[in-house]
Amino acid sequence: MGNGYYSLMATVLLVTSFERTLMQDPCRSCPAGTFCGQTKNPSCIPCPSDSFSSAGGQKACDICRRCEGVFRTRRVCTPTSNAECECIPGFHCRGAGCSMCEPDCRRGQELTLHGCEDCSAGTFNDQKHGPCQPWTDCSVDGKTVLVNGTKESDVVCGPVSADFSPGTATTVPAPAPGHHPQISIFLALAMTALFLVFLLMVRFSASAQGRKKLLYMFKQHLGLGT
Repeated sequence: MGNGYYSLMATVLLVTSFERTLMQDPCRSCPAGTFCGQTKNPSCIPCPSDSFSSAGGQKACDICRRCEGVFRTRRVCTPTSNAECECIPGFHCRGAGCSMCEPDCRRGQELTLHGCEDCSAGTFNDQKHGPCQPWTDCSVDGKTVLVNGTKESDVVCGPVSADFSPGTATTVPAPAPGHHPQISIFLALAMTALFLVFLLMVRFSASAQGRKKLLYMFKQHLGLGT
């Protein structure tokens, strides 16, 4: 017997198996948009209003999703697909298939358990949703801060310094509000001057005591002491 005989036998067995499956479960032939009626002679029945079946052979149709409250309909339900919802203005979707809606916050804020709160120092958010993000560290790339960051925007970095080498930071931090570099320099010079005056006074005092001791020893040597 040749290969043709075996191929023919395999085809016959496959068809027989398929027919036997249909006889055992006639619902397998029901297409999407229908369900298999539970009767003595099962038949494919179209899904009723507000229900659907996205796959064939279902024993029942699924209830369509209803978009209510903070949800609105993005796509209506059909016999073969569920409805799709989206959030009303002032809210945004979260979760698979927009399973929930969260309120929007203003730029420069993030949503917390206590509601919308301003971004903390050193962070920003330029969107109406999502968490606050840390400002860019310009020093990592050897750049200086060109424009300081705010709660609503990231810092703007300047060009890379000519003498920058990887592993060194050249960014000069922006002065804090109310801080004046001139005052700091003056205070540093004044403290240095006072320290030098103190050293001179100590040295002068030590020299004076030394001269007194030397004069006393000289008098003792000449027998002039009492």
